[in-house]
Amino acid sequence: MTSEKELREELATCTRIFAMQGMIGVFGHVSVYQPGSKRVFITPGMGSDKGSLRPEDMVPTDLDGKPFEEKNGPPVEWPIHTSLHGARADALAVAHLHTPYATLFAIAKREFRPVTLQGAIFNDGVPLYPEAQLITTPARGNSLLKVIGDKRAALLRGHGIVVVGQNLQEVLYTSLVLEDDTKKTLQAVTLGEVGTINPEECRASGAEIALERRAQRAWNYFCSLEARWDRQPATGKCELFP
Repeated sequence: MTSEKELREELATCTRIFAMQGMIGVFGHVSVYQPGSKRVFITPGMGSDKGSLRPEDMVPTDLDGKPFEEKNGPPVEWPIHTSLHGARADALAVAHLHTPYATLFAIAKREFRPVTLQGAIFNDGVPLYPEAQLITTPARGNSLLKVIGDKRAALLRGHGIVVVGQNLQEVLYTSLVLEDDTKKTLQAVTLGEVGTINPEECRASGAEIALERRAQRAWNYFCSLEARWDRQPATGKCELFP
């Protein structure tokens, strides 16, 4: 079992990378679950400086969102995280982000389909949570759970995205891929009709098989960049697929 110390360190690093990439800011939060202790570790909520978070800043809670420490409580949308951690064995890490491009698909009446070979990991699509509301109650968390099912991401109408993974490395990589695919879709629209990668092509691409290896390599790469980042807004960002 991964230790609490390691989980806190990875969670802080992952969040700083999201901040470096301009994918999290005043809003948004990331969590990781430790099944053995049934503890959720989640980043502080609105207003915290995500680009400077340290392991000791993480907020431990149980699966009911109750904090184990009195000094800090979890973000108001903690049910996003606890509902997924509690129901899915493969949802050991969860990110709720307001990314610039993927969020557009939570606004526009347009179904997301992958347009790149990397995006083939979203072969099953990215469903839309249809209610224009914050997910601040367990009931709403359960509604999100029904929408996302066994898929790796969901769009939140007029709000943002939720991405799940078996670890933080996977969540980082798949979030970057989703943001890149939505960005490229928007850019390609200016040239005409957008061609998507159909389900058969997605399965043949091998993206799912290579996911663990690619996620780890992307993690190592962005950790290296983040270690040199000056923590200033709008600096340090690097495209995953320039």
